[in-house]
Amino acid sequence: MKLEDILSQFLSLTDDAIAIARRPEGENISRYEWVNDPFCRMFGMNMEDAIGSRSLDIHHPDYFDDFSQSVAESLEMGEHRMVCDTLCVRKSGETFWASVSMFMVPDPTRETVCFGIVLRDISELKDREQAAELALIERERLFAKLEAAQGRLMGAINTIPDPFVMFDKKLRLTTWNSAYAESISSQPDVLREGMTSREVLEIGLKENRFPEAVGREDAWLDDMTKGLKDEATGEPKMMDIGNRHYKVIRNKTPRGDRLVFRTDITEIVRQQRELERYAEQLEKANSDISHQATHDELTGLGNRRYLASKLEDFIAWRERNGLEIATLHIDLDRFKQINDTMGHAAGDFVLECVSERLQAVMRRTDMIARVGGDEFITLMRCEAGSNDPERLAKRLVDELSRPLMFEGRQCRFGASVGIARTPLVNPEDLLTSSDIALYKAKETGRSRVVTFDESDLKTLKFNKRLTDDVLRALENSEFIPYFQPQVRASTFEIVGFEALARWQHPERGLLQPAAFLSAASEVRVDGEIDKMIFEKSMDCFNEFFDGRTMFPSLSFNASLQRIMDPRLIDDASRLKTYPGQVSLELLETIFLEEESDEFLMRIDTLRDYGLNFEVDDFGSGRASIVALKRIAPEQLKIDRRLVSPITDSNQARKLVQSIIEIGHALEIGVTAEGVETAEHANILRDLGCDRLQGYHFARPMCFEDVAELMRDGQPFAQSA
Repeated sequence: MKLEDILSQFLSLTDDAIAIARRPEGENISRYEWVNDPFCRMFGMNMEDAIGSRSLDIHHPDYFDDFSQSVAESLEMGEHRMVCDTLCVRKSGETFWASVSMFMVPDPTRETVCFGIVLRDISELKDREQAAELALIERERLFAKLEAAQGRLMGAINTIPDPFVMFDKKLRLTTWNSAYAESISSQPDVLREGMTSREVLEIGLKENRFPEAVGREDAWLDDMTKGLKDEATGEPKMMDIGNRHYKVIRNKTPRGDRLVFRTDITEIVRQQRELERYAEQLEKANSDISHQATHDELTGLGNRRYLASKLEDFIAWRERNGLEIATLHIDLDRFKQINDTMGHAAGDFVLECVSERLQAVMRRTDMIARVGGDEFITLMRCEAGSNDPERLAKRLVDELSRPLMFEGRQCRFGASVGIARTPLVNPEDLLTSSDIALYKAKETGRSRVVTFDESDLKTLKFNKRLTDDVLRALENSEFIPYFQPQVRASTFEIVGFEALARWQHPERGLLQPAAFLSAASEVRVDGEIDKMIFEKSMDCFNEFFDGRTMFPSLSFNASLQRIMDPRLIDDASRLKTYPGQVSLELLETIFLEEESDEFLMRIDTLRDYGLNFEVDDFGSGRASIVALKRIAPEQLKIDRRLVSPITDSNQARKLVQSIIEIGHALEIGVTAEGVETAEHANILRDLGCDRLQGYHFARPMCFEDVAELMRDGQPFAQSA
């Protein structure tokens, strides 16, 4: 390539960021008329955005006025070139230091001013300068401490162990201490007042006290003498002799005397270097700990803590820039099958590959974190009303639908994505909202993308108000027990009660569990409600049945949270004052899913404290006979949906009879729920059921009605 070709193509060949701007006469703002590709890359712009943009847009607001003033002064002084450092801002909002070289070409017509601008990113250089300044400050701090110590030592010059000497203005020896004499000669008496500094140093040379001067004695003497005469400023200088480190102070008194004080700082230097090494190690350890605390060990992605921190950054960015942010909640489809059929090694391999695919698709400004076993959340910036989040989500679904090979076997999986975005959703609700959208995506099938919308927002606001109301109700003790009688099937005598939770709402009246249990479970206080119902029920029954001879059993619905709550052990102490049997009712799904050793041990412990166990809604789940034997409940309750059709269906009666026979074969009592009519009651009695419960006998009632019922004796038995 010819020289003239190189010169003609220089602007496109260079890696420097170059721009040409023009400013009309009388105006303060210039606009870019030409930029090269490195300029666009440096500021994260495309060419269309850059051309015509204002030159001030690349400058940090705090530094632009100073920069503009420098340009104006240069123009006024007739200078056509200016170089300075300033803080710049990329389109993403990221700041960096740049060296700006500007060439100003005034228009002879004085209508415009042309600028040729060359920029270089010097952020790394600025960081090094700052680090060097901090290191210098630390070093000077140590030296300042030494200076203070030296000031005190000068008052006791003859007792200090460090060499001290004074020469007059003609460099003749006047005062010295024993440490100085010993540093010059093994015969301290050889020094005499009036000797020149050169003569003193020659004595030291003869006794090899200055190894650094060997081979260059005359030059060394000249340097030392000149230094004593010209460098007596009081500023400390470092000197190394052998493997020792010294600080030498040469000073000049108002009378012209030269003072020389030499301190051995070898240990301080060694300690400082050791501290520097320790600081480096500590910084690295802190960095490693911080990274481990905020990142997932398997994939290297951020974790929930990292996500929370970055969300705060994104929210702050949104407030500064006026744009919007979106969250994409990603959950893998069929991942559990991979773990179950191919092992956790295959599952870990899939997660690592998914992480790589996600990072390959995401933009540099996006953030991604792993927040669960196979759950990922991304944060992204977007324009208001753009469909960038949906496009990205669909691309992610496509990418994650491609199968992987692990040890010769194919791993097939997919992904569902829930999207939430501002301004529809408040920034602090983004994660909850995207989770709701993901739930909807999973409900409608696999490999789906669902965006949180207005209807979801209304549901979310309603649920939020409801959960807040539930928490308030707990604080105000608004949950109360209602009781439904259980009768002996053979005689219709009352033998027990089931305690049921009700909410005595101050505005909406008495509410049944369907109105609040879901919200309570969402905020994980269903166990607290169970505890409140248990305590209030036990207080009522202990007081009413104190001194009586007949004690009905009492059963409570119990969530898994309640079963595993350590406080349940303390609550069981109330059983000692109530002779009747007290049982906890477990949903069939609880003991089906929680067959862990910890759960079974908790059941055994609670039995030791006198609690019995019943299986509620038996027949509604998939519990096996083996699982039933492991729990060994005292009662199982047949689901009302199986009881209801027995008056019209022989098949339904046979099914219920089979359940009763299974219970009796395992020596488990059987209770039928949903007994609505006398026909129901008679059929169940004839089938061998032990207890009956339902509206045919009584609806759930407050305790005042229970007390009235029990005072009447056995109303159901009398009417049988």
